Amino acid sequence: MADLDRKLGRHHLAFYRGWLQGLALKTLADRYLETGLDLRLARSTLTWIQDTIRQAALRHGRHGEARLLRLPLSRSQPDIPVEIPALEDFQADRDPSGFYNEDELIRLFLETYPQAADKKSRQRQKLIGRQIGALVWVEQLLATDPVPGDLVSAWFDGAVADRLILADIPTIDALMGRIHRKGYRWWMTVPRLGEKGAARVVQWLRGYELALGSLPDHALSPLRSLSVPVRLGQRPPQTAIVPIEAFSVPENVDGTSGSNRWPGRPRIEAENDLQAIHAWLATKSGNRNTQRAYRKEAERMLLWAIIERGKALSDLSVDDCTGYRDWLSLLGRNHPDQWAFTIQQSHWIAPRNTPRFSADWRPFDGALSASSVKHAITILGSLFEWLVRVQYCAFNPWDAVGKTLVVQREAPDNIELTRVFSVAQWRFLMDHLHGMAQTDHTGRLRFALPFAHATGLRLSELVDAKTGRLYTMPLRDGTGVRWMLKVLGKGGKWRAVPVSDRIIALLREFLEGRGLDADPLANPPDTALITRVGNNEAISSSGLYKAIRGLFQDAAHTLHALGKANDARAFERASVHWLRHSCGSHLGSSGVPVNLIQKLLGHASVTTTSIYTESDEERLWLEIADREESRAS
Repeated sequence: MADLDRKLGRHHLAFYRGWLQGLALKTLADRYLETGLDLRLARSTLTWIQDTIRQAALRHGRHGEARLLRLPLSRSQPDIPVEIPALEDFQADRDPSGFYNEDELIRLFLETYPQAADKKSRQRQKLIGRQIGALVWVEQLLATDPVPGDLVSAWFDGAVADRLILADIPTIDALMGRIHRKGYRWWMTVPRLGEKGAARVVQWLRGYELALGSLPDHALSPLRSLSVPVRLGQRPPQTAIVPIEAFSVPENVDGTSGSNRWPGRPRIEAENDLQAIHAWLATKSGNRNTQRAYRKEAERMLLWAIIERGKALSDLSVDDCTGYRDWLSLLGRNHPDQWAFTIQQSHWIAPRNTPRFSADWRPFDGALSASSVKHAITILGSLFEWLVRVQYCAFNPWDAVGKTLVVQREAPDNIELTRVFSVAQWRFLMDHLHGMAQTDHTGRLRFALPFAHATGLRLSELVDAKTGRLYTMPLRDGTGVRWMLKVLGKGGKWRAVPVSDRIIALLREFLEGRGLDADPLANPPDTALITRVGNNEAISSSGLYKAIRGLFQDAAHTLHALGKANDARAFERASVHWLRHSCGSHLGSSGVPVNLIQKLLGHASVTTTSIYTESDEERLWLEIADREESRAS
């Protein structure tokens, strides 16, 4: 984008004023420019500002200012020149009582401001003062504030603007909207901008808050660093399809007098349905993923009952619950013309991972599978069972609702285990990772991936692993020890997971690279095994998920380039949970007994684990392929 299309802002003049006064270009660029510490771009920006000012001055016949503002008078001065006061002002400040005679006062003045005795210094100070005065005129003439309709190319360096435009952010208004909706990580969909570049853009926007409006807290800091009220309370209460923490329940459907209420006072402190739901959720301590799953289902049904059905949760009948089961089965599947419910399907569905603080948030990200619908019914049945037990509700309407769904056409989820890497794909992934440049990011992945694959830990268990949960036990038949990790799994149950010597060796290397003791047990017990890049703070679940998914996508790109489209598609749709499935599958195919795999993975039932044992499907395929080959020959 040509510089002629750019607008001159107050931040440009602040940058230029600092340069005139002798501040380092690097310091000024970091403080005022969206391009940050890139000195090449800082110099080109400086040249553009000089040319813009000079051309404006010449157009207005101010040739003296045009020449004056191009003089780098303070290039030899490493610091900001000191402003020398008049002698009268100095006396009023330092000697208001008149203690010193005139000679003593002048001597004190020169000791304090030796520059006052230097003729060249005085001349330079005078010229700098004239330059600053000229900049006031320039600011009144040229400087403008951005407005929402301005193109990003009018305000940002060409490279930054191009990246924003590629991410469908053509204007300042679109940029503000993206940040409001996505929050701190709005830059994830902007190619090659990165966290630091995004922070500079946000810093630039904050410099024009009077013109553009302020940014919310969730745009300025990662969600994990905000308090819960700030993190969840970004939206004003309203009766609409919004998260439960921002949902305003109308009094006539709040459940205070629901038809299914227990006739006496309940055994919980809850006057209405929303308070009863919160009381139920408070009992689901332990795994945060489980808590979110329970909140999600209660939230969905509460919103549906009030907005779609116009009823309180404690007013719902067996017919209502049957209708909700069918609604869950059909949502996202029916053609709009065939939709038999009041609120359109599109009003309930938003893209996956839309933040809860966003106005675009919805309780669903698409149609639910049959197993997900049944899982939701199970959770809601347990909610009402608990409400009956604490004498809030009189009966559980879900007891009379069958689990036969309206939509039965879809294939079962697990005829065969498909969300798993083959042994060859896993080897390719590790080769691909080790072929990447050595950075803090790849160094973390070179420990995290083998650790996840060898232990089969869930994502939440991976980020929760700490050195204080590692321990050793002597081997029964031989010398040496075996390393074990205490893991808090689903349902608040602890299990002991073996950690091989190979993984311990990788951990030692990873700890040493982080500036810690290579012996895991010599570090503080709360030291996270997997951390954020650049420090020893535990990584969040979302942070680790994005790091691993990024590696999968990079591997998919390489496989496409090699002409291996089927393998590439596997990596494109793979999630972190595939590592857990791959652990079980690879152990099962190597002959490890299913009960030991069950113990490793922490499954409550061996039926769940049996999917990892060697099946007959591949053997059947091989037999048929051999027969077909024989016939062909």
